[in-house]
Amino acid sequence: MRWTVAGLAAPVPAAARPQRVELPGFGTRTVHPFPFSDQHSLRRTLGIPDVTTRLALDLRLLTAGLFGLRRVLRPVARHPRAARLFAGGFGGVHLGGDRFAVRVDARRGGRQATRVLSGREQSRVTGLVAAHVTARLLDGGLPPGVHHVDELPELAGIPDALRSAGVSSRA
Repeated sequence: MRWTVAGLAAPVPAAARPQRVELPGFGTRTVHPFPFSDQHSLRRTLGIPDVTTRLALDLRLLTAGLFGLRRVLRPVARHPRAARLFAGGFGGVHLGGDRFAVRVDARRGGRQATRVLSGREQSRVTGLVAAHVTARLLDGGLPPGVHHVDELPELAGIPDALRSAGVSSRA
């Protein structure tokens, strides 16, 4: 919860605005800028100057309320004890169900591509991705060194491999 509070309190780039997007199983949702680490690594690894990651929770009202608290959280987050107390207050709040959707939109010039991954049990799916990557490492299917997943074309089949785990993927 402290990580979430810190993310909500983090400054948002001026160009990063909430957007309305279609998410399978959730309908059209408002997604809000949130500082997931991949937006920073993708800028560097892909040489893309404009990358924004966004977040929405299962419940529209909870998403609106949480992101509406940003103005309150910014000053609170500057004081570690206050931030811990605030995060502790969220401890008893259930932030949604086990469904998830991840959407990636890429644009270059006039071209655009969208990829969506959705399913249940986000933590389990994260573990399955880690297991798939580890298996590829152990079988020698990946180059040596430290890489982000997006830098390894050998892992492009992960969404297809996840279908057997109940995860749907569509372009």
